[in-house]
Amino acid sequence: MTESNNEPVGQDWDQLLDQLRQLRQQVKEHGPLPPEEQEEATNAFKQGLSLLENQVEDIRNNSNLKGSSGEW
Repeated sequence: MTESNNEPVGQDWDQLLDQLRQLRQQVKEHGPLPPEEQEEATNAFKQGLSLLENQVEDIRNNSNLKGSSGEW
């Protein structure tokens, strides 16, 4: 049951990482992005941060993971 819940998030991560890798390669080969593509890259990065924040919050609230201090 939990695997099916994590699958869409994994797909989201894969898509975001692919998009950011393509943008990185484009910048490496062709220099700075045009303004509209800069906005696209910024949005992809912000979406990735949002996904990461949501996953951390889920771990804090729904998991028994603890740090070495015994707390999250």
